[in-house]
Amino acid sequence: LYISILLFFSCASQGIASGGPADKEGPILISVQPPNETLEILPDQKIILLFNELLDPVSIPAAITLAEDYKVKVRSRRIIIIPDNTWPENQVLNITFSRKIRDYQNNIMAEPIQLVYSTGTHIPNGNISGTIAGHSPGKLIEVGLYTWPVHDSTIAIQKVEADENGFFKFGFIDYGKYTLGAIEAVLFDFGKQIQRKKYAMISSDYISLTPEDKAQHVNMLLS
Repeated sequence: LYISILLFFSCASQGIASGGPADKEGPILISVQPPNETLEILPDQKIILLFNELLDPVSIPAAITLAEDYKVKVRSRRIIIIPDNTWPENQVLNITFSRKIRDYQNNIMAEPIQLVYSTGTHIPNGNISGTIAGHSPGKLIEVGLYTWPVHDSTIAIQKVEADENGFFKFGFIDYGKYTLGAIEAVLFDFGKQIQRKKYAMISSDYISLTPEDKAQHVNMLLS
């Protein structure tokens, strides 16, 4: 019996089995709890994202952007966002997840994730989407949303990444006037970075969102 047990464990597979087609796709989001755009979430509400495969936990913390204080846990295929104490009252929570979230084969996501919740009863319904031509699929592009006129190019209202096809979208925006700037890099100061990095801008001075015109789409050229 002792010899049989030794033989069994020496022959058992240790780790991920080999064989089959190579994994070349990044993690794909399967579900979110509570659902995106949920109103009146609880002060201690956990936000749980479930993916289709195991996640590399090292890639997670730096890939999350959220203005409020929070904690993050990674459990196999799940990302769990927890308030540090409680979520602020009557507040919109805008959470973005970078494409840099990866699996154990170093494949990143094909597109970023944007989630929004409210501890109150309102979520803004304006949105601006766009397509960036001239991009390289293997390069990450960050797009910044700025109020018009721009007083400080280091302060973006929101930042999102373009997906592997050059598409991006800013959702849940208040009505007003805005402009956009995109950089083939991590965006931190558009005014300075355009001297050294490929960039894209809108062709008009600004984009206007109103109750009558809640959505705008733009085309931009990276050069």
